[in-house]
Amino acid sequence: MSGADYIVCVMSCAFTQRGMPALLSAHQRADMALHAGADVVLGLPVAFSVCDAERFALGSVEIFRKTGVVDALSFGLEPGSEALLHDAAHLLEAPTPAFRQALREGLQSGCAFPQAQGEALSRCLHVDAALLAQPNTALAICYARANLRLNAHLSFYPVSRRGAYHDQTLPDSAAALPSATAVRAAVLRGEWNRVHSSVPDRSYQLLKQSVSDGHIHTPDALTPLLRWALRTGGDFSCLPTLSEGLENRLPLAASCATRDDMVHAIKSRRYPYARINRLLTHVLLHTDAGTLPDLPSYAYVLGFRKNASHLLRKAAKNDLALYGSLSGASLTPSMQLDARADDLWSLGAQMPFGGIYREKPVILP
Repeated sequence: MSGADYIVCVMSCAFTQRGMPALLSAHQRADMALHAGADVVLGLPVAFSVCDAERFALGSVEIFRKTGVVDALSFGLEPGSEALLHDAAHLLEAPTPAFRQALREGLQSGCAFPQAQGEALSRCLHVDAALLAQPNTALAICYARANLRLNAHLSFYPVSRRGAYHDQTLPDSAAALPSATAVRAAVLRGEWNRVHSSVPDRSYQLLKQSVSDGHIHTPDALTPLLRWALRTGGDFSCLPTLSEGLENRLPLAASCATRDDMVHAIKSRRYPYARINRLLTHVLLHTDAGTLPDLPSYAYVLGFRKNASHLLRKAAKNDLALYGSLSGASLTPSMQLDARADDLWSLGAQMPFGGIYREKPVILP
């Protein structure tokens, strides 16, 4: 659609925006992306990956901006919401009195902030609130806001989603795009025939090999450690995204058997599922909100094609620090957070610690 010469991807590394550990390592997923057509795959620091949609989008767009080689952005989007992005982003970046009033009323009624914000947008833009609340659309609006705030001047090429975002089962029809949730569930259930028909061949091979080797990170692999951290963690007040005494609800999850049970023990109408899930990951990471940078100054080179290596050289000259690994690097607090996240991921996947210091980028011809 864009006529692009190259495809540059930015993705989470050890932990995703949902707050959960990825099934596979960052380098395996970069390998998948390169075999599916990407030319460069960059890793987003944890300080921006395990965050709300606004910060996740801001970090991602800033990395694209700092490369100096990216002029278009593509992302998933629910059908029918393309025309909303521009108006919604401008309204959120420059709120009108009517929007502020609608948002205040929503919060006073007990709505969680994302819901209150969506309903306020709905009233001011005269669109269906359900459409604005869809996860891809909500994130896309954040990309549009980041594009405005950072003066990134990116053109947008959204890809319309076909199929439900959180489907638990893989679709029977090839016309629907399988949700990531359904693919993960099918892998964990061992439904390999259905997985094979839903993902590219290289992705299937890497998934099956990782399961065979016992090096896949299952959703509850770190739950015993999290229970221990909740029982012994003491003061959680330094964690990010805390408000209204939310840290005092964390011990409620200490006796729960699964990660999902933990989230439900803590959540309420004001604290949505995803926010609690991310907060639990920050408990494991011992994240100090005071050390999180406003914008990323670096990214990880997870993989690239040889004919695209000049893009990395140009990006490195354009004020973006790029790391193939952290070996020899002078670690900032953000990098130390990345290293802890990588070790925690390795623990859950039964892999050796220190991968972030040893792993080299995946390079394809």
